[in-house]
Amino acid sequence: MSFLNSLLLTIIRGLHMFINNYALTIIVFTILIKLCVLPLNVKSRRSMMRVSELQPKLKELQDKYKNDQEKLNQKMQELYRKENVSPMGGCLPMIISMVILFAMFYALRTFANDQLVTQFLTFMHNPEIDPHTLAEPFLWIKNLWMPDSPFATFMPDAQSLRMVEYSVWNDISAKLAAAGTIPADAVLHLENAQAVMDYVTNVVEPFIASDVYAPYVAAKPGLANLSLLFIRFSFFEEGNGWFILPLLSMATQVLMQKLTMESQQMDPSQQSSQKMMIWMMLFMSLYFCASYNSAFALYWVAANVYAIVEQLGLNYYFKQQALRSAAAEEVGTK
Repeated sequence: MSFLNSLLLTIIRGLHMFINNYALTIIVFTILIKLCVLPLNVKSRRSMMRVSELQPKLKELQDKYKNDQEKLNQKMQELYRKENVSPMGGCLPMIISMVILFAMFYALRTFANDQLVTQFLTFMHNPEIDPHTLAEPFLWIKNLWMPDSPFATFMPDAQSLRMVEYSVWNDISAKLAAAGTIPADAVLHLENAQAVMDYVTNVVEPFIASDVYAPYVAAKPGLANLSLLFIRFSFFEEGNGWFILPLLSMATQVLMQKLTMESQQMDPSQQSSQKMMIWMMLFMSLYFCASYNSAFALYWVAANVYAIVEQLGLNYYFKQQALRSAAAEEVGTK
């Protein structure tokens, strides 16, 4: 997974050199990755269609050998071999997509940590700079490396910076010093996670509380520390977004999975399992897209939108194939 994370980061950085906009880079990257997997998706769809066509025969076997599970499994395998069908043939693209999803999560979190530390250290040592110029905006989002939410600040806060590994602080501070962005004596030499905690407590938090930084992380009067069940949150004067990407991730996730269900013939038990999967992915998308950086949420939404378009395209393609096959058979019988 570490190799894959590094590979994805390298590709994203390479694309950014040509596009010069991280949001567009992520969208282009998503499309390229999905296009690479498209041949597998077409093969997977054919495999699932063949399995669906065998459902009547499978049902006969299930009825015939309902009291002999071992014999049923044997006969089902014989049927699959005879028809040259793999019941697991449709799983590979889904597994690849999940692997890429989690790899992108870690890759973009790594990238976000680099960017947040860069923004914070640059502003801390150059407070005359307008911090808005340090952020990476995208449409309604002020900083792509913070969550798309009015409950998140657009500038790095103590909580987000506390989660950054000590090696990132050391590497970024060294790069900024080499570029002349911060003084040479500001290079950090943190040794472990506890050193990060101490640095955040003794240096980061006092600066965030200062008059220079505090206005950019100020909560709206009367809307700070609101409670909803066991969750506490605040509306900020300069919130980072409007919660649009998390909501879009949920909507596109549901639509994508419903289209997938409609394209397959499923028995009631399979439909029940698929509905459970929809709910699981729904809450998963909300949690990750609302809690972590907007860059990952953008990737999730872009991947879902592409999957919806691809699903509609494949539906049309295979429908036309079926119509042509039916027409050819009709001509052959005359």
